Amino acid sequence: MQIIEIENLPFFQNKKIKSFSLLKNQGYNNINYLIKTSKKNYVLRIFNSKDNLNRELEYKIQKKAFLKNISAKPYYFEKNNYLIYKYIKGKHKTKLKKADLKLLIKSIKKLHQISIKKSSYNLKNLANIFENYRLFLKDKKTNKQILKAKKQIKKLKKYTFWESLCHHDLNPKNIIFQRKKVIFIDWEYARLDDIFFDLASLCVEFKLSKKKQIYLLNLYFKNLEKEHLKKLALYKLIYKLLCKLWFKKEKVVQ
Repeated sequence: MQIIEIENLPFFQNKKIKSFSLLKNQGYNNINYLIKTSKKNYVLRIFNSKDNLNRELEYKIQKKAFLKNISAKPYYFEKNNYLIYKYIKGKHKTKLKKADLKLLIKSIKKLHQISIKKSSYNLKNLANIFENYRLFLKDKKTNKQILKAKKQIKKLKKYTFWESLCHHDLNPKNIIFQRKKVIFIDWEYARLDDIFFDLASLCVEFKLSKKKQIYLLNLYFKNLEKEHLKKLALYKLIYKLLCKLWFKKEKVVQ
């Protein structure tokens, strides 16, 4: 993309662009540019995914998350093409101290309070996601991983399903730490699910010790119960298997 192309986008036509560059952290589903103008800096997020992602829902959720002070302000959206939002300064951390966890859980709880249209999402939907990987990848190792995942999903049936909006992609690249708050970016996978999916992904992505996992749960819940620990363990296994299959599929697609 050239600067003349950016200047021709409706949002930037009355803005003086000083520079543009590819952001250091790039996702698999988008190409992200940092656009610097004379007054503000923006992220131009060009959609580049072969998956059937609901970009309108992504935009809608990011607007709601911005109102909760946990996301960058989205300015302009063009269906199936691109999204423009405010550039946010901060740090992407790979190791978390207790103070970091406090800020993170505070924002996670706000995220889980965002209201969107209720769905019939349940454990059956989660099992279907794994089944779709089986149909796409069609190899013995994948089949074994899916059988293992489905066993964990069955075990979850005896626990309460705590449905709320989940980010669904809480890896360090999508979490920006500022001095007094945490901002989330890349909302394309956000949807209704059990809150433990997000909690488990944090534990896996940041390689939290058992002590820090318990600390995380104590921050989220006022009264920690055995059920919370058991559900977290199951969702961690499911999340790890899901990540392996996702990356395997990406290699095939590429």
